[in-house]
Amino acid sequence: MQPSKVGSLLASDASLQPVVEKARQINALSKLCFDFLPPGLARLVRAINVKDLQLVLLAASPAGAAKLKLLSEALLAYLLQHGAQVSAVSVRVQPGAGPDNVAAGRQPRRLSRTALEALQTLHQQLPDSPARKALKTLLDHQLKQ
Repeated sequence: MQPSKVGSLLASDASLQPVVEKARQINALSKLCFDFLPPGLARLVRAINVKDLQLVLLAASPAGAAKLKLLSEALLAYLLQHGAQVSAVSVRVQPGAGPDNVAAGRQPRRLSRTALEALQTLHQQLPDSPARKALKTLLDHQLKQ
């Protein structure tokens, strides 16, 4: 079913209007949260519910949740300033819950010495190209760790 058909179906069924309205409300609050939060944190957070004027946010990691809790009062003030009808912000943790399913705090992976040497050799053999530049970026990143 195409999105426009789904929208028409939802709009035509009166019994689904409360669900549609709640989804719109959560989506609007989610956009406000995304605009307020730093980009790295915003991609780890999802608005999942509004119950009794309490916005429930789901963080993809404990570290993300801790940062979000520190910002929750300022976020609430921002939401109220933009006309949101909420009185509190609640934070829950569910690893992998962010839109990109990226868990914060994960240790970067290190390539083995053999892999690094093979990639360095390949880098030296490649002609100047976007692939060579990308490989150089990867090598530089690995050597900094």
